[in-house]
Parts: sequence; C-alpha cells; structure tokens
Amino acid sequence: MYLTNLYPAPKRFTEDEAGRFVFGAHVTARMSCLTRETAERAGILWNRFSCTASSLDFVPAEGGFRLEIGDGADCALEDGDRYALKAAPTGVTVIGADAGGLLDGIKTLVQLICPDVLDEGRESLYISASEIHDAPAISFRAVHFCVFPDSSLYNLEKAVHLAGFLKMTHVILEFWGTFPYECLPALAWREKSFRKEELHQLVDLAQGYGMEVIPMSNHFGHATQSRACYGRHVVLNRNPRLARLFEPDGWTWCLSNPETYRLLSEIRAELTEFCGAGSYFHLGFDEAYSFATCDRCRKRVPHELLAEYLNRLTEDVCASGRRPIVWHDQFLRRGDFGEGPVVTTGDNKNTAAALDHLDRRIILADWQYSYGGGFNPTTKYFMDRGFDTVVCPWDGHENIRSLAADAKKLGAYGILLTTWDHLPNWLRDASFAAGCVWGEGEASPPHPITESAYLLRTLYDTEGRYESSGWNLNEVLQ
Repeated sequence: MYLTNLYPAPKRFTEDEAGRFVFGAHVTARMSCLTRETAERAGILWNRFSCTASSLDFVPAEGGFRLEIGDGADCALEDGDRYALKAAPTGVTVIGADAGGLLDGIKTLVQLICPDVLDEGRESLYISASEIHDAPAISFRAVHFCVFPDSSLYNLEKAVHLAGFLKMTHVILEFWGTFPYECLPALAWREKSFRKEELHQLVDLAQGYGMEVIPMSNHFGHATQSRACYGRHVVLNRNPRLARLFEPDGWTWCLSNPETYRLLSEIRAELTEFCGAGSYFHLGFDEAYSFATCDRCRKRVPHELLAEYLNRLTEDVCASGRRPIVWHDQFLRRGDFGEGPVVTTGDNKNTAAALDHLDRRIILADWQYSYGGGFNPTTKYFMDRGFDTVVCPWDGHENIRSLAADAKKLGAYGILLTTWDHLPNWLRDASFAAGCVWGEGEASPPHPITESAYLLRTLYDTEGRYESSGWNLNEVLQ
C-alpha cells in the first residue's frame, strides 16, 4: 500500500509486495450493480488516488456486486464480510455483500494504488498482491455538520468527502438560518443564507459516496437558529410579528400554538424533499431552557405537554416512512447518575418525567462530551427503557474512542459523530474517528497528521487555491 495505514483499517489485510498488478494511464473494469452516481465517484477516486495519472472506465458485467480489472483474482466473501478484495499479478477483484459493500471495497482498493512513473505518456502504477476481508463493527455510522452563515461551502464539501470516503453511512445537515425555505422566507438570514442549488451539491456529493442525508430542524430549543451567546434570532430579527411562534425569549418554540406545529410540519416536508429518500429525521430537542414560560404553555403540566408534543411529531414523522432522532438531555435528571460528568437538562420543569410516556420508535441521541475511560451510564439507561440509542461524541480523542467502544460493547443502535463549530478538527481527525467507529477492537492512536492531509488533498481538488486547502484558513494567527 502507498501510505503507512489503510483508512479505516480493515478487519483482515495481507500484502505481498513481491507480486504486483501493473497498469497504466487507462484501465477498464467490469462492474455490476452500482448506480451512475456511485460509479462516477468510484472513477473519480481511482483517478485522484493515482495522482491523476490513470483513468478507470467501466463496462457492465453480470454476477452480483462485483468489480474486476484485468483477468481478476480468485476472491470470495467469507461469513460476515461487507466486502472482500484480492489483487494478484493477473488482476484485481472486489466483491460486495451489496452495492454499498462494493463501493466500500473500492474505497479501500484505491488506497492500494502505488505510483511508479508519473511522466505523461509513460505512466506506470501498481497494486501489490494483497487480500482484504472487512466489515464494520457498527452498522449506523453518522456524522453531523452545521451549515452556519459563516460556513464556507468548500469546507463543508471537504467534510462530506472525508465522511463518505471513510465509510460513514449517514450525514446530518443542520441549517442555522442558511436554508432558503419557501414555506417561510424569514427562516433564513438576509444575504447570509445559501441558494438551494449550492446546498444541493452537498446532498449529491453525499449520495455519490453511498451515504443517506438525514434532514434536521430543531423542533424545541435552539429555535433562534443561532447560538445564544451571540444574541441573534433568524426569524424575529426579520419579523417581530411572528413572536407568538416562540416562548417569550425566542429560544424555544411554543408548543401550545397550532401555528408552530403547522410551520414545523412544512419545514419537515421541505427538508425531506430536499435531502432525498431516507429513513430518519433529526428533530433536535436539546437545551430548551425556556420551555413552558409563555402564558399558554405554563398552564400545562410541563412533562405532559412535552410528551404529548413529541409523540405527535413521532406519529407524523413515522407516517412519512422515517423515524425521529432527538437529543437526549431533556430526559435525564442529574441526581439519577451520581457525581459523574453527565449532561442533563431534565431537571428544568421536570421534563425527565416525559421519558416513560414517549413512543419507543424515537431514537435517542445520547450526546455526552465528557465521557471517557469506559464511564457511560446513560446509554444503557435509555436502552434498558426500550429506546434505540446512538452514542454521540464530539472531537476529543478519548471521548470518541471511549464512546465508540461503548456502542460496540452495549450493542447500541449506532454512533453519531458531532462537529458543531469545530469543523477544522473533523477535517484533521476524521480518519481517527472513522477508525474508532469502523473497527472491532480498540482504536489505534491518532494517525499522522501528514496522512490526514494526504487524504484531504487527494479527495478534494483545490486547484492550488490557498484558502480552500488544508483545514485552517491562516498559517499564522495574528
């Protein structure tokens, strides 16, 4: 292989550098069962990982989820394999358990390409004789990206490239006043939102890598679509007459107003159409500090109002063929977990009491950014109460390593990596995080930063532009 590691590290890998499959500037592969979009991505990956010195053309073939180059190699799936790959001097074969498995195998295959001669007209590259059998330890592997008014599309594109190449299954896009809704234009900032055509490039890119895009809109707290520490409100800074959609401080949606429910239904419909087919919708639901403070909501028993509202949302989301995902914190009390570093907001208005009344089709996203060393009482707490639960680290290496290990040990529904305003950290550390999520055992130490840079520049062509290269805007902070 070319680098010192494969990303993410496969379950079983053997290599014999004495044997080589040698190829040149033009290669033809016989392939079956990839869509046009994923086949196009496979061809781009081949070209980029061959230093742009080789192109891969496809001809259709029969025989399952399979790719063959040259005369192929004797390769077969073993029990539990997501994909299998074999390279020999005669050729290369990749087999997937399904179309996604075949694409995952191709993502590994291109990392085996080694350049020998890159001079134009004399191109020569090779893949050492090797065999790989691989499968993920966790089937639901998602990553969450925020689209802020200050976000650059090129950084978001780089983030999606890395997520897709490193075999994540889902991408969540959360728009912070940046999506131009037709149902209510005031949901987007003037001159600081994106055009739908621009944003759809992210959706197309994710789907080309075989990922599902999960739409997200906060249906409880964070109704400002802005960070509280900066004091903005995307709707009320444009139209104060819409104030009754929210609690008095604007931070939380008003659950007693039928117009709130109607608007949120329209938001879901618009985002669902935009993001394409899928199985989930993320409803947010964290940090609703001002819940039940208006003159209508405060007349209700808070946890009853909350459970009624979320169960109604769940019925609607499930009727559309999806399952709702919600952040966990409103449904825990701090006192239930001793002195550990547990994130809870369920003491406020006793919203934790709503948990026992919730529809079990809801998936709880347990975001705990201080857990480490195997400390994790809350995921099991939710699972024991009948909820599918995804564990959600941020960007601390130990936090990611520990929660990924917990997801495997506890048999959690999956893992959801979060990035928030630390997107450059994801660009730098994505290979480490994906390795923690993919592999069976404990994750290896963080990979060399130079290899992270190699992956990033190989996947995303900046054409020599300084500002869109790497993961930081400046070389020197002044």
